[in-house]
Amino acid sequence: MKLSVPFIPDEKYTNFLKNKTRNIESVYFSLHSGQVLDSRMRCKTATPHELSKGLQHLKSVKKYCLLNSRFINPNLYHDTQFLNQTLDKLEYLVSHANINGIVFCDAYFLNALSATKRDITGFLEAVPGINFMIDSYQKAASMFEFIRQTRFKFPKKIVLDRSLNRNIRQLEKTGSEIKKAGNQIKIELLANEGCIYHCPFKLTHDAQISFSNTGLIPDKSFQTNLTIGCHAWFYKTPANFLKSPFIRPEDIDMYTQTADTIKLCGRTLGVNFLYKCISAYVEKSYNGNLFNLMDATHWLSDVYHIENKKLDPGFFKLLTSCTKNCKNCNVCRDLFLKTARQKPFKLKQYKDYL
Repeated sequence: MKLSVPFIPDEKYTNFLKNKTRNIESVYFSLHSGQVLDSRMRCKTATPHELSKGLQHLKSVKKYCLLNSRFINPNLYHDTQFLNQTLDKLEYLVSHANINGIVFCDAYFLNALSATKRDITGFLEAVPGINFMIDSYQKAASMFEFIRQTRFKFPKKIVLDRSLNRNIRQLEKTGSEIKKAGNQIKIELLANEGCIYHCPFKLTHDAQISFSNTGLIPDKSFQTNLTIGCHAWFYKTPANFLKSPFIRPEDIDMYTQTADTIKLCGRTLGVNFLYKCISAYVEKSYNGNLFNLMDATHWLSDVYHIENKKLDPGFFKLLTSCTKNCKNCNVCRDLFLKTARQKPFKLKQYKDYL
């Protein structure tokens, strides 16, 4: 199964992706300049010209620009200059890098871009982002109806909610109904987020990031998660990580009947993380600390070593048949005790985080 992976403007990383193109279906990337319009904090700036120079090397790979912030400053929905500047960048990337579309999570923003009546919108697929949490055909159908009334192209893929990774029956039902409806569309699943199953902090966390990216408030999301959010949750009960709907490299072939592509995340963790993560999923095997492949819970790799190979055999069957009746079950706790060990405290060099 082919992968959808992050693209960042780094020459060595671009060459790495170029050598993996037979395993890669698509890349996705931030605009890296101007107003932050995607769902992460900005770590690096780059012009559309610099982006296109790297993207041009990935000729056989589809390319999607992330405009998937939960929301933007509401004034910008009506700012003609801002909307046209955004579309100018996209038009440049279509002309110079042959990008295929955008990923969005803000329907107001998509409508605002569409309302400019710029011809470039008709060249771009509007792909609904995973944070729409589409976990049923009804949600997908509603989204498709919305996209069809814009000037954007209908998407050629949809990323279903990560919760379906552990609910195979619902995943099969949703994917089958989407395809039976006559949509020529591929199903994509996110493999390595590693967040809480049906995370109770998710919507608020996304909103905090978006608030910060508007420039209206300073970023406090890391501190909040550390003390009263997901970091505190996992630090107190690390065995709950095994309930997270991640897909191990060894298990991606178990989804060949229900999905077309596998998405990998972690673009803010640096190129060394991406080398390791993409290689593991290309090889469908990883001999090491499973936390090293996760995005949201990567920080736990400094605290625990969970031996990925010790989860074989039977991990996929065990977790996808789970009733989620955790009050009367100790399976995750027992499995964590069997496969994980706590690591001694150690200060890492700065370069090891890049």
